Amino acid sequence: MKSTRILLPILSLALAANLVCAANPASDIPQRKRQSPDAVRVVSANVRHPVKADIPGGNGWDARKELARDVLLAQDADIICFQEFNNPQYDYLKERLPGYEAFGFVERNTDGRKANMVFYSKKRFEKIAGDGAFLSPTPDVYRSKFEESATASSFTCVRLKDRLTGRELIVWNTHFDYKYPAGREKQAGALVEQMKKHPPGIPQIITGDLNCDAGTRPVKILKAAGFIETYATIHGPSDPGYTFHAFEGHSRGKPGGKVDFVFCNDRLRPTAAEIIKDNRNIDGVRRYPSDHYFVSAELVYEKDKK
Repeated sequence: MKSTRILLPILSLALAANLVCAANPASDIPQRKRQSPDAVRVVSANVRHPVKADIPGGNGWDARKELARDVLLAQDADIICFQEFNNPQYDYLKERLPGYEAFGFVERNTDGRKANMVFYSKKRFEKIAGDGAFLSPTPDVYRSKFEESATASSFTCVRLKDRLTGRELIVWNTHFDYKYPAGREKQAGALVEQMKKHPPGIPQIITGDLNCDAGTRPVKILKAAGFIETYATIHGPSDPGYTFHAFEGHSRGKPGGKVDFVFCNDRLRPTAAEIIKDNRNIDGVRRYPSDHYFVSAELVYEKDKK
């Protein structure tokens, strides 16, 4: 009995030590510095759901989850918006990103898939409300979609109170259809209709994998609704190249445009934006946290628009 009493505290201390180490930034991933202390740092991260076909090539979730955590920790983000976020990813990252609360629309009742989850700093933000639905003519109908869409797509919406500034903020996180341009166009329109349910004066952010570049109709629809693309605002309108890289990273030779985005309305102003290309050399092979580059933006509230 004595040995059991001694062993339990030791195990507890070991577990606590592991969690502390898990929350510490890795030395080989550059730590991002803020432009402004009261800015809101947002990351959009398509983490690639677990797929058995990725395992033989060394890109299964278990092989890259530690790198994904390290890259996310290095961003010092206030808000992280995930796409393709299934239970194994949620379970791992929720434990190893201890400074965050999580909210998301559960897309599939059958397996609890947390499709478009939003992690937000529990020190910085308080959740006021949260919602989610399908991007379809009947958004509250389970797994509904447009005829022009290959699969059902959804969004998560979370309304936050910023403890630092006292301002409110609405975050939209989504993932548009992977196959059909007409479906993505309809989904962009449906997302804009959902936004009309909220007061127009509140700062708002849209994140997501839109599966199309900045010159396409879905992005133009979001811009027409009053949203600006943060990366283009900082770096200019020229397309910076692919953010989907199929685990090939810098060596990917196929052309492609930026499909992962952070948008904001005119109640926010971008001060920094990045396509996050961090990687790690593992046994002589360059490895990436996902088949997409994550993207980030740093945003400040417009003081004259409260």
